[in-house]
Amino acid sequence: MLAQRARTWAGGAVRGGEPADGPTYLILGPVEIRRGGLPRTPTALKRRALLALLLLHANRPSSVDMLVEELWDGHPPRSAVATLQMYVSGLRRILDPGHSRDGGDARRHPVLRTAGSGYLLHVGPGELDLDCFRLEAAFGRRLLSAGDCAAAGEVFRSALALWRGRPLGDLDQACLPAYYGVRLEEERLALVHDRIGADICGGRAREVTGELEELCARHPLREEFHAQLMTALADTGRRAEALDAYTRARRTVVENTGIEPGPALQAAQRALFAGTRPAQAGHERCRTDSAPTRPAGPVYASGSRCVVPGRW
Repeated sequence: MLAQRARTWAGGAVRGGEPADGPTYLILGPVEIRRGGLPRTPTALKRRALLALLLLHANRPSSVDMLVEELWDGHPPRSAVATLQMYVSGLRRILDPGHSRDGGDARRHPVLRTAGSGYLLHVGPGELDLDCFRLEAAFGRRLLSAGDCAAAGEVFRSALALWRGRPLGDLDQACLPAYYGVRLEEERLALVHDRIGADICGGRAREVTGELEELCARHPLREEFHAQLMTALADTGRRAEALDAYTRARRTVVENTGIEPGPALQAAQRALFAGTRPAQAGHERCRTDSAPTRPAGPVYASGSRCVVPGRW
Protein backbone atom coordinates (compact mmCIF):
# COMPACT_ATOMS: atom_id res chain seq x y z
CA MET A 1 0.00 0.00 0.00
CA LEU A 2 1.11 3.53 -0.65
CA ALA A 3 0.94 4.44 3.02
CA GLN A 4 3.32 1.64 3.90
CA ARG A 5 5.88 3.06 1.48
CA ALA A 6 6.02 6.59 2.87
CA ARG A 7 9.54 7.78 2.19
CA THR A 8 11.64 10.39 0.43
CA TRP A 9 14.87 10.00 -1.48
CA ALA A 10 16.00 13.54 -0.83
CA GLY A 11 18.22 13.33 2.25
CA GLY A 12 16.73 9.98 3.22
CA ALA A 13 13.97 11.55 5.34
CA VAL A 14 10.79 9.57 5.88
CA ARG A 15 7.31 10.92 6.15
CA GLY A 16 4.29 8.91 7.12
CA GLY A 17 1.25 8.68 9.30
CA GLU A 18 -0.23 11.94 8.08
CA PRO A 19 -3.99 11.98 7.53
CA ALA A 20 -4.96 11.48 3.92
CA ASP A 21 -7.38 14.16 2.72
CA GLY A 22 -7.88 12.79 -0.78
CA PRO A 23 -8.66 9.31 -2.03
CA THR A 24 -6.22 6.55 -2.83
CA TYR A 25 -6.98 4.45 -5.91
CA LEU A 26 -5.50 0.97 -6.32
CA ILE A 27 -5.68 -1.08 -9.52
CA LEU A 28 -2.38 -3.02 -9.39
CA GLY A 29 -4.30 -5.92 -7.92
CA PRO A 30 -7.98 -5.92 -6.92
CA VAL A 31 -9.62 -2.54 -7.54
CA GLU A 32 -9.92 -0.46 -4.37
CA ILE A 33 -10.72 3.07 -3.22
CA ARG A 34 -9.60 4.30 0.18
CA ARG A 35 -10.24 7.62 1.83
CA GLY A 36 -8.63 8.51 5.13
CA GLY A 37 -7.29 4.97 5.25
CA LEU A 38 -10.81 3.48 5.17
CA PRO A 39 -12.14 1.33 2.29
CA ARG A 40 -14.69 3.00 0.02
CA THR A 41 -14.71 0.44 -2.80
CA PRO A 42 -18.02 -0.22 -4.60
CA THR A 43 -19.31 -3.71 -3.94
CA ALA A 44 -21.22 -4.05 -7.23
CA LEU A 45 -19.05 -5.70 -9.87
CA LYS A 46 -20.05 -3.50 -12.82
CA ARG A 47 -19.56 -0.37 -10.76
CA ARG A 48 -16.03 -1.49 -9.88
CA ALA A 49 -15.42 -2.22 -13.56
CA LEU A 50 -16.58 1.30 -14.44
CA LEU A 51 -14.25 2.70 -11.78
CA ALA A 52 -11.36 0.71 -13.28
CA LEU A 53 -12.06 2.04 -16.78
CA LEU A 54 -12.21 5.61 -15.54
CA LEU A 55 -8.96 5.16 -13.61
CA LEU A 56 -7.24 3.63 -16.64
CA HIS A 57 -8.25 6.78 -18.53
CA ALA A 58 -7.75 9.11 -15.57
CA ASN A 59 -7.78 12.86 -16.27
CA ARG A 60 -8.98 12.21 -19.82
CA PRO A 61 -12.59 12.20 -21.07
CA SER A 62 -14.13 8.75 -21.47
CA SER A 63 -17.01 8.76 -23.91
CA VAL A 64 -20.31 7.11 -23.05
CA ASP A 65 -20.02 4.99 -26.20
CA MET A 66 -16.60 3.65 -25.16
CA LEU A 67 -17.69 2.92 -21.60
CA VAL A 68 -20.82 1.10 -22.76
CA GLU A 69 -18.81 -0.88 -25.33
CA GLU A 70 -16.22 -1.98 -22.78
CA LEU A 71 -18.56 -2.63 -19.85
CA TRP A 72 -20.84 -4.92 -21.86
CA ASP A 73 -18.17 -6.43 -24.12
CA GLY A 74 -19.78 -5.12 -27.30
CA HIS A 75 -23.23 -6.49 -26.44
CA PRO A 76 -24.93 -3.77 -24.38
CA PRO A 77 -28.58 -4.03 -23.32
CA ARG A 78 -31.04 -1.39 -24.47
CA SER A 79 -30.90 0.18 -21.05
CA ALA A 80 -27.07 0.44 -21.08
CA VAL A 81 -26.84 4.25 -21.17
CA ALA A 82 -29.39 4.68 -18.36
CA THR A 83 -27.64 1.97 -16.35
CA LEU A 84 -24.28 3.66 -16.91
CA GLN A 85 -25.73 6.94 -15.62
CA MET A 86 -26.94 5.11 -12.50
CA TYR A 87 -23.45 3.63 -11.98
CA VAL A 88 -21.89 7.08 -12.36
CA SER A 89 -24.28 8.56 -9.79
CA GLY A 90 -23.35 5.81 -7.36
CA LEU A 91 -19.64 6.41 -7.88
CA ARG A 92 -20.11 10.15 -7.36
CA ARG A 93 -21.72 9.51 -3.97
CA ILE A 94 -18.79 7.30 -2.98
CA LEU A 95 -16.10 9.65 -4.26
CA ASP A 96 -17.49 12.82 -2.67
CA PRO A 97 -20.57 12.19 -0.54
CA GLY A 98 -20.63 15.81 0.69
CA HIS A 99 -21.18 17.13 -2.83
CA SER A 100 -24.38 15.10 -3.22
CA ARG A 101 -25.68 16.04 0.23
CA ASP A 102 -25.20 19.72 -0.52
CA GLY A 103 -27.23 19.43 -3.70
CA GLY A 104 -24.24 20.17 -5.90
CA ASP A 105 -24.50 20.10 -9.66
CA ALA A 106 -23.51 16.56 -10.71
CA ARG A 107 -21.97 17.91 -13.89
CA ARG A 108 -19.54 19.92 -11.74
CA HIS A 109 -18.69 17.10 -9.34
CA PRO A 110 -15.16 17.76 -8.00
CA VAL A 111 -13.92 14.23 -8.79
CA LEU A 112 -16.11 12.59 -11.45
CA ARG A 113 -17.22 15.24 -13.90
CA THR A 114 -19.39 15.23 -16.97
CA ALA A 115 -17.15 16.05 -19.92
CA GLY A 116 -18.77 16.49 -23.31
CA SER A 117 -20.49 13.24 -24.21
CA GLY A 118 -18.81 11.31 -21.43
CA TYR A 119 -17.12 11.52 -18.05
CA LEU A 120 -13.75 12.50 -16.64
CA LEU A 121 -12.34 11.15 -13.37
CA HIS A 122 -9.95 13.65 -11.81
CA VAL A 123 -7.00 11.92 -10.14
CA GLY A 124 -4.46 14.05 -8.32
CA PRO A 125 -0.69 13.46 -8.24
CA GLY A 126 0.14 10.33 -6.29
CA GLU A 127 -3.47 9.22 -5.74
CA LEU A 128 -3.29 6.28 -8.18
CA ASP A 129 -0.89 3.39 -7.60
CA LEU A 130 -0.35 2.96 -11.34
CA ASP A 131 0.87 6.56 -11.61
CA CYS A 132 3.27 6.00 -8.72
CA PHE A 133 4.54 2.80 -10.34
CA ARG A 134 5.19 4.49 -13.68
CA LEU A 135 6.78 7.48 -11.99
CA GLU A 136 9.26 5.37 -10.06
CA ALA A 137 9.92 3.11 -13.05
CA ALA A 138 10.86 6.12 -15.17
CA PHE A 139 13.02 7.50 -12.38
CA GLY A 140 14.83 4.18 -11.91
CA ARG A 141 15.54 4.02 -15.62
CA ARG A 142 17.05 7.51 -15.49
CA LEU A 143 19.34 6.33 -12.70
CA LEU A 144 20.22 3.28 -14.76
CA SER A 145 21.09 5.37 -17.81
CA ALA A 146 23.26 7.54 -15.53
CA GLY A 147 25.20 4.45 -14.48
CA ASP A 148 23.88 3.99 -10.93
CA CYS A 149 22.64 0.39 -10.97
CA ALA A 150 22.48 0.12 -7.18
CA ALA A 151 20.15 3.11 -6.77
CA ALA A 152 18.12 2.06 -9.84
CA GLY A 153 17.59 -1.42 -8.41
CA GLU A 154 16.35 0.07 -5.14
CA VAL A 155 13.84 2.27 -6.96
CA PHE A 156 12.69 -0.65 -9.14
CA ARG A 157 12.05 -2.80 -6.07
CA SER A 158 10.07 0.03 -4.50
CA ALA A 159 7.94 0.37 -7.64
CA LEU A 160 7.28 -3.36 -7.89
CA ALA A 161 6.24 -3.47 -4.22
CA LEU A 162 3.11 -1.53 -5.24
CA TRP A 163 1.73 -4.63 -6.95
CA ARG A 164 -0.75 -6.57 -4.81
CA GLY A 165 -1.51 -9.33 -7.28
CA ARG A 166 -2.87 -9.66 -10.79
CA PRO A 167 -3.99 -6.22 -12.03
CA LEU A 168 -7.77 -5.82 -12.11
CA GLY A 169 -7.83 -9.40 -10.84
CA ASP A 170 -11.25 -9.09 -9.23
CA LEU A 171 -13.01 -8.10 -12.46
CA ASP A 172 -12.89 -11.37 -14.41
CA GLN A 173 -16.65 -11.81 -14.01
CA ALA A 174 -17.34 -8.29 -15.29
CA CYS A 175 -16.39 -9.07 -18.91
CA LEU A 176 -13.88 -6.22 -18.86
CA PRO A 177 -11.63 -6.65 -21.91
CA ALA A 178 -8.60 -8.74 -20.98
CA TYR A 179 -6.15 -6.50 -22.82
CA TYR A 180 -6.22 -3.93 -20.01
CA GLY A 181 -4.77 -6.42 -17.55
CA VAL A 182 -2.40 -7.80 -20.19
CA ARG A 183 -0.95 -4.34 -20.86
CA LEU A 184 -0.39 -3.71 -17.17
CA GLU A 185 1.27 -7.09 -16.72
CA GLU A 186 3.59 -6.30 -19.63
CA GLU A 187 4.66 -3.13 -17.82
CA ARG A 188 5.36 -5.12 -14.67
CA LEU A 189 7.42 -7.77 -16.46
CA ALA A 190 9.44 -5.09 -18.26
CA LEU A 191 10.36 -3.57 -14.92
CA VAL A 192 11.12 -6.97 -13.40
CA HIS A 193 13.58 -7.41 -16.27
CA ASP A 194 15.17 -4.03 -15.54
CA ARG A 195 15.37 -4.76 -11.81
CA ILE A 196 17.04 -8.12 -12.37
CA GLY A 197 19.49 -6.51 -14.77
CA ALA A 198 20.40 -3.97 -12.10
CA ASP A 199 20.82 -6.75 -9.54
CA ILE A 200 23.11 -8.75 -11.82
CA CYS A 201 25.13 -5.64 -12.57
CA GLY A 202 25.40 -5.00 -8.83
CA GLY A 203 26.89 -8.42 -8.11
CA ARG A 204 23.72 -10.21 -7.01
CA ALA A 205 23.67 -12.82 -9.78
CA ARG A 206 23.50 -15.73 -7.37
CA GLU A 207 20.45 -14.25 -5.64
CA VAL A 208 18.42 -13.87 -8.84
CA THR A 209 19.23 -17.20 -10.52
CA GLY A 210 16.30 -19.07 -9.00
CA GLU A 211 13.91 -16.24 -9.80
CA LEU A 212 15.09 -16.22 -13.41
CA GLU A 213 14.62 -19.97 -13.74
CA GLU A 214 11.03 -19.53 -12.57
CA LEU A 215 10.44 -16.61 -14.94
CA CYS A 216 11.82 -18.61 -17.88
CA ALA A 217 9.44 -21.45 -17.02
CA ARG A 218 6.44 -19.13 -16.72
CA HIS A 219 7.28 -17.03 -19.80
CA PRO A 220 9.20 -19.42 -22.07
CA LEU A 221 9.13 -17.13 -25.12
CA ARG A 222 10.49 -14.04 -23.35
CA GLU A 223 14.05 -14.27 -24.59
CA GLU A 224 15.25 -11.44 -22.37
CA PHE A 225 14.79 -13.59 -19.27
CA HIS A 226 16.69 -16.48 -20.86
CA ALA A 227 19.55 -14.12 -21.71
CA GLN A 228 19.64 -12.83 -18.15
CA LEU A 229 19.67 -16.37 -16.79
CA MET A 230 22.68 -17.15 -18.97
CA THR A 231 24.48 -14.06 -17.69
CA ALA A 232 23.66 -14.83 -14.06
CA LEU A 233 24.87 -18.42 -14.40
CA ALA A 234 28.06 -17.29 -16.09
CA ASP A 235 28.70 -14.71 -13.37
CA THR A 236 28.50 -17.43 -10.71
CA GLY A 237 30.95 -19.71 -12.53
CA ARG A 238 28.33 -22.02 -14.04
CA ARG A 239 29.26 -21.50 -17.68
CA ALA A 240 28.28 -25.01 -18.78
CA GLU A 241 24.83 -24.57 -17.23
CA ALA A 242 24.55 -21.23 -19.01
CA LEU A 243 25.17 -22.96 -22.34
CA ASP A 244 22.59 -25.60 -21.42
CA ALA A 245 20.14 -22.79 -20.68
CA TYR A 246 20.67 -21.45 -24.19
CA THR A 247 20.05 -24.89 -25.70
CA ARG A 248 16.75 -25.18 -23.81
CA ALA A 249 15.72 -21.66 -24.74
CA ARG A 250 16.53 -22.18 -28.41
CA ARG A 251 14.55 -25.43 -28.51
CA THR A 252 11.54 -23.75 -26.92
CA VAL A 253 11.66 -20.77 -29.28
CA VAL A 254 12.09 -22.89 -32.44
CA GLU A 255 9.36 -25.36 -31.45
CA ASN A 256 6.85 -22.60 -30.70
CA THR A 257 7.68 -20.03 -33.39
CA GLY A 258 9.57 -21.90 -36.09
CA ILE A 259 12.37 -19.31 -36.09
CA GLU A 260 15.75 -19.00 -34.42
CA PRO A 261 16.18 -16.91 -31.25
CA GLY A 262 16.82 -13.21 -31.61
CA PRO A 263 20.23 -11.55 -31.82
CA ALA A 264 20.56 -10.80 -28.09
CA LEU A 265 20.19 -14.44 -27.08
CA GLN A 266 22.51 -15.60 -29.85
CA ALA A 267 25.09 -12.97 -28.82
CA ALA A 268 24.99 -14.30 -25.27
CA GLN A 269 25.74 -17.80 -26.54
CA ARG A 270 28.64 -16.56 -28.68
CA ALA A 271 30.11 -14.71 -25.71
CA LEU A 272 30.00 -17.88 -23.61
CA PHE A 273 31.72 -19.87 -26.35
CA ALA A 274 34.37 -17.15 -26.55
CA GLY A 275 34.93 -17.31 -22.81
CA THR A 276 33.63 -13.78 -22.18
CA ARG A 277 30.76 -12.47 -20.11
CA PRO A 278 27.47 -11.97 -21.96
CA ALA A 279 26.81 -8.25 -22.21
CA GLN A 280 23.77 -6.59 -20.65
CA ALA A 281 22.38 -3.87 -22.87
CA GLY A 282 22.02 -0.57 -21.05
CA HIS A 283 24.55 -1.41 -18.34
CA GLU A 284 27.71 -0.29 -20.07
CA ARG A 285 28.04 2.76 -17.79
CA CYS A 286 26.92 1.14 -14.54
CA ARG A 287 29.02 1.65 -11.43
CA THR A 288 29.20 -1.34 -9.10
CA ASP A 289 31.71 -0.03 -6.57
CA SER A 290 29.83 2.96 -5.17
CA ALA A 291 27.05 3.42 -2.67
CA PRO A 292 23.60 4.29 -4.05
CA THR A 293 23.29 7.98 -4.77
CA ARG A 294 20.24 9.99 -3.79
CA PRO A 295 18.29 11.62 -6.61
CA ALA A 296 18.08 15.38 -6.60
CA GLY A 297 14.29 15.60 -6.53
CA PRO A 298 12.12 13.91 -3.91
CA VAL A 299 9.79 11.08 -4.78
CA TYR A 300 7.82 9.93 -1.79
CA ALA A 301 4.51 8.80 -0.40
CA SER A 302 2.96 11.21 2.03
CA GLY A 303 0.24 9.60 4.07
CA SER A 304 -1.65 7.56 1.51
CA ARG A 305 -0.05 8.99 -1.61
CA CYS A 306 3.22 9.36 -3.40
CA VAL A 307 4.15 12.94 -4.21
CA VAL A 308 6.54 14.41 -6.73
CA PRO A 309 7.05 18.06 -5.79
CA GLY A 310 9.28 18.85 -8.76
CA ARG A 311 10.85 17.49 -11.89
CA TRP A 312 14.15 15.64 -11.84
